[in-house]
Amino acid sequence: MSLGCWTNFTSQDGKEVHILKLLSSPGKQVMSELFLTAASPSAVIITSSSTQNILLHENPAVNIYVTNGTSIRFFVPTGGSPQPQIAPFADSDSEVLKWAAETFGGVTSFTTARDPMKITFTGMKGAQRPSTCALQPETPVDKQVIDLKLTRSSDELKSCYTKHSEEPLHVINIPDDVKIRNVSLHLPSKSKVILRGPAGTEWTINDPKDVQLISNNRIVLNGFALDKNRMISDDPREIRQNVLLYYNSTSITSYSEIHLNVPHIQLWIRDSMSSSVSAEVEHTTPAPSSSSVPLQMELFSSPDYRLPLDPSSKVQSDKRVYAEISSESYGDISLSIKVSSCWVRSMPVVRKMPFKEEACYTEDCPKRLSFSFEMLQDLPSSSWDLECAVKLCHDSKKFCTNETQVKRSLQINPYIPNPNPCFEFGLSAVLGIAFGGFLIGVLLTGALWFIKIRTGHPVALGMRSTAAELSVLSISGCPCGLTKRQPVPTHPSPSENSSANASIGSTQSTPTSSMA
Repeated sequence: MSLGCWTNFTSQDGKEVHILKLLSSPGKQVMSELFLTAASPSAVIITSSSTQNILLHENPAVNIYVTNGTSIRFFVPTGGSPQPQIAPFADSDSEVLKWAAETFGGVTSFTTARDPMKITFTGMKGAQRPSTCALQPETPVDKQVIDLKLTRSSDELKSCYTKHSEEPLHVINIPDDVKIRNVSLHLPSKSKVILRGPAGTEWTINDPKDVQLISNNRIVLNGFALDKNRMISDDPREIRQNVLLYYNSTSITSYSEIHLNVPHIQLWIRDSMSSSVSAEVEHTTPAPSSSSVPLQMELFSSPDYRLPLDPSSKVQSDKRVYAEISSESYGDISLSIKVSSCWVRSMPVVRKMPFKEEACYTEDCPKRLSFSFEMLQDLPSSSWDLECAVKLCHDSKKFCTNETQVKRSLQINPYIPNPNPCFEFGLSAVLGIAFGGFLIGVLLTGALWFIKIRTGHPVALGMRSTAAELSVLSISGCPCGLTKRQPVPTHPSPSENSSANASIGSTQSTPTSSMA
């Protein structure tokens, strides 16, 4: 990824001003072709710190300038040798820009190319461009005026690939003697990646989707910079041993080693439908990806967070709703979730929603909250959007992303108390009451029988007749010891009395005679 700029500048006499900075790899000599035949009337300024060989396809409407100290040998297919004009010596890119702006009034483009095989001016197109030139890493959308075809060194990228059935595991190693400092990386989803680079290297991850990352350098993830302190050697054998041990894996899907001494590169790891993985290095990068944070919120109906709330179901306003906010995992990068505020919205009504943080004791636990919707009791709407402002934080909330919103929709039913205080019994309640009454009756009957057999209970049965009278039946200690006594006459008849008297009289005389 080389530095450059592209503007809409055109001088007062209708000319464009283009600056070409040509670089050469050590020990490499190439013949570059420069096509100016399709270029607009312009001034082309060439600067280089090494000797360049250029096969020039010239255009009479183009004036060529070479900075003082630059060694360039021009060759023309039709013969002859052009005579370029000399520009002042410049120690830096900014000095070249300054001289061109002062001389021509501005700069249309600044392009850096290493070992170019072909440089072709294609002409300006109708894209919107800034008015001033500010050097920054070039993007493909800018390649609309100059087309570059660059040579590739066979040792810029060494890569190997092994097909296996496990989850993809990719290793990217930039040795310590390489001067790359900024790497823009594109990864396949659902993969584990180890990023190893020299001290000061920064990795920018574009569109991360379910990836796990390990690195010894700073990682920029969705605009969020994470500093890593993990020590990783640049020895491939040591990397392989540590990676397999860390992930408990048996093999590595791909290993890529980059030897390219440029400040910016862009790297793709592509996993195509044919199961082939390729690593590609480019000197350009696409437009910045979205900085949205991968967060989601799920609602639950119970505090154990086991029953997700159906979006179509309605919640009583007197019941609490439990929310769980989670983010994607990125390997050993520890991220915490911070919730600053929540609110409910049902246009045009917006109400701030108090929340309570719930405890969580599991590993890598998401943020858990609970809400009460009693404040919505008297509002007419039943459909609401619950939104929360959330940040992702790293290193004990020292580094946090910008706030982003998570949202879930739900239906709220107002709680209506029952005006009738009477109890309502179902079938189970009726059966329970009946069974309870039966048990109480059995227990009382058993208690009375127990009292009877332990203490006894006197009973009197009486019958009266003109002839006799039954005596009282006595109950002794034995329950069956009822003694029935014979009836005794209480009022004898006259005949009985006379015989009785005679008996008595004779009986009474007996002792006298006996005594006599």
